Amino acid sequence: MMKWLIKAVDGLALVLYWISGFLLVVMMLSVVFDVVSRGLFAATDGNVDITFVGGIELVKYSLLFSMLCAFPYAVDKGQIVVDLFTQGWSDRTQRWTDGFYTLCFGIFGGLLCWRFALAGEEAEMSGELTQDLLMPMSPIYWVASFALAVLALRGVVSGLAQWVGPLKEANR
Repeated sequence: MMKWLIKAVDGLALVLYWISGFLLVVMMLSVVFDVVSRGLFAATDGNVDITFVGGIELVKYSLLFSMLCAFPYAVDKGQIVVDLFTQGWSDRTQRWTDGFYTLCFGIFGGLLCWRFALAGEEAEMSGELTQDLLMPMSPIYWVASFALAVLALRGVVSGLAQWVGPLKEANR
């Protein structure tokens, strides 16, 4: 059961990671298009106007979602460890410390998920919209909450798997 859960959560985190990469490309292209369109507008003294409203919001929300979608995949990879303090520790102690840190990161993701879910409910009740594009804010909060829920689940599962030990390596 645990192996199946780890594989399912890892697969979902990988899909979110791919989405994160796509959103980074979208963000980059929207910045390039916005800069080019503004430059063209300025160069032609306003005769050619292909500028668009909401470029800053597109970049802002693309960055938000690219980061939130990358977190679940990266939660157990490459955490910063100060080797000066941990080099003398046994492998078991290092594994337990890494597992504890990953588990805490998962709990933090769960708390953020809960807060974004509350914000989604409040935005849905109030009809809150984005400033430029006038999109409803509640779906933005719900998607962020989902990505953070995956982060929480993966952090907890990965942290516990690190405590168990070889089970994690068998699934990779």
